[in-house]
Order: sequence, then C-alpha cells, then structure tokens
Amino acid sequence: MEWEDICESSQLLGLECFFLEKMDNLINGIILKSRNEAMGSICKTEILGKSCHSWVSAAFGNNRVVTLETNSKNLLEEIKERINEDLPYTVILHSDTPLVTKKTIFDACHAIKNNGEDVVKIPRGLVIRGEFLNQIEEIEAADEEIDFECDFMTAHNMKQVAKIGEILKSRILDYHMENGVFVEDPKSTSIEADVVIGKGVKIGANTSIKGKSVIKDNVSIRSSMIDECIVCEKSMIDSSQMTKSFIGKSVLMGPFANIRPLSVIGDGCRIGNFVEIKKSIIGNGSKISHLAYVGDAEIGEKCNIGCGVVFVNYDGKNKFPTKIGDRVFIGSNSNLVAPITIEDDAFIAAGSTVTVDVPSRALVVARERETVKENWVKSSE
Repeated sequence: MEWEDICESSQLLGLECFFLEKMDNLINGIILKSRNEAMGSICKTEILGKSCHSWVSAAFGNNRVVTLETNSKNLLEEIKERINEDLPYTVILHSDTPLVTKKTIFDACHAIKNNGEDVVKIPRGLVIRGEFLNQIEEIEAADEEIDFECDFMTAHNMKQVAKIGEILKSRILDYHMENGVFVEDPKSTSIEADVVIGKGVKIGANTSIKGKSVIKDNVSIRSSMIDECIVCEKSMIDSSQMTKSFIGKSVLMGPFANIRPLSVIGDGCRIGNFVEIKKSIIGNGSKISHLAYVGDAEIGEKCNIGCGVVFVNYDGKNKFPTKIGDRVFIGSNSNLVAPITIEDDAFIAAGSTVTVDVPSRALVVARERETVKENWVKSSE
C-alpha cells in the first residue's frame, strides 16, 4: 500500500490506529544526538526506564532509524548515504524530544503531503519528501503550522526532564487505566515504560513499578516498590520492596517485606512484616510471617519459619547455603548456621542454634537448659 493510499483510507475510515500501523516501513528515521554543557549527552538521560534516545526511537515504530552526531560537518551527506531512497519520507528529529509519538510523526508527514512542499520544518526537526532529498545541497524548510501540543518539549535541563517525566508518567498510567487497571492515586504512582500489567490489577497510592516487571491478572499492590519482578495472579503486595525476583500465585506479602534479587517465592506463600529474603527459593505454601532473615536458602513446601529466625549464611568472608526440606517447623528465635541441611518433617525448637545437619522427622533442642533459683531476689523491705 502506498503512502497516498494510506492517507486516503485513513480519511475515509476515520481510524487513527489504521494509519499508525500502516506507516511502518515507509519512513527514513534520523535521530540527531543532542548535548549541552549542563547535561552532557542528552541521548542517555533516562526517564521512566528509557533513555531519551529510546523514547524518540520508539516513535518511529518499525521504521529504520539511524542515529547521527548533530555537529557533523557533512551531516546532509551522511543522511543521504544512510537512508533508503525508495521510502517516501525522511523525518529528522533530535534526541532531546522524548515526548514525540508515532502520531506526531504521521501528522508531520501528512502535513507535507497536504502542503505540497518538499521540506517542512517542525519543532526540533524536519520532514523531507524522499525523492527531493538527493537533489539538495542545503536544507531550507518551509514553516508549517501543526498542532503538536507538548510533543517537542526539550530535555535541556533537569527541570525540563522532570516536567517531561510527569507527562510521560501520565500517558503510561492512562494507557494502563484504559486497559482495566485500577490506579487509586495517579499522582503518587509511577509505572515505567516497559512494565506489563494484566487485567483486574489494583494499584494503591505511593507505588512504583520499574524495569521490565510483569504484573499478572488480579494482583493487588499497595505502597510498594517493584523492580524487574514477575508477580503472578491474585497475589497481594503490601508496603514492600522487591527486586529482580519471582512471586508466585496467591502470595501474601508484607507489610514491610524486603525481597532482594534472585529470590523465588512459591504459590500460596505468606511473607510477613519485616521479613528479608535474599537469593532464596521458598516452596509452595510456606510461611515466614514476621521478623526473619532468609539468605542463600532453599526452603521446601509447607514449612513454617518462626519469628526472629536468622539464616546465618556469612562467616565474614564467604556465603554458605541452607537447604530445608518439606513441612519443616523452625521455632522462633532460632539460628541456622550454614552450611546446613534440615530434612523433611524436622522440628527445630524455639531458641535453638543449629550447626549440624538434621535428619527427617527429628526434634532439635539446641539451647542451654534453664535454671530456676527460687527466692533468689531479696525483698526490698
């Protein structure tokens, strides 16, 4: 389908999404690297998980994009050498305009067709008719009035970066809310560009979701920070922090849990308040309800880790693993000194410090026997 056919079809059908998809592979995209004294290379400035360059590049969709230095002495010649001459339009943008969208570029190309010009100037860029580019030695662009709203706001200082971030944040939240995600307080909620969120998800105030996190259907999140995690269906995350980890189905998390990188939390687990988990695997249905540290451990299914339990994994030089089988009970205020293995159905009495492997179904009591001395306290009378 030719460009003119796309424009005519779009006018007849009134379908914006139709042209935005069909414009792919019809445009030469040129991005000029921007820099200034205050920020250096603006290309690499990150906003909501993407660099400014990546935001501009995404606006070109599936069209081929070439990045060039702005201060090149032979910029026009470099552009001519790098483009595909068979494509009808060349669009030149700067890397400091991360608010530009696919629709922005389409509108600009449509404007040059309607205007009958060979070159049209847009804020921070140019649109050039393809067959005309190789005939010119310098660019003299006509001015064209096009309503781009704030699409060409430039990221030339950190104040502008913050303003642009707010606009991008609003666009991202609008997209997710239009697709069935409930956001309680958009002002205090931040979702980065590459986050994927399923249906029926509820996101409470003061929540930040970063990186390439995946939040599956019917998850509930409140006042939490989630970075590069997968959270499976029907889990509830309350006032917690999670990084580079996997959270299974129907997990109850928090408040104030800290899940550090490379952890796996199985289905139906309970990870309670002030629990820290580091580089560990927690089996399905296990409970770590409060005030515990679990590091470099593999815990089986349906285990109970009591209050104040510490997995002693570090001797000052090296980290050591702990392996716990299924249905193990670890009593409150116990210390498990790694390396250690505790087999299925074992029971560790409260207050024990365990330094040796424990066989299946064994009871461990590793604490000094108490001594009671009656009438030891003298009367104050």
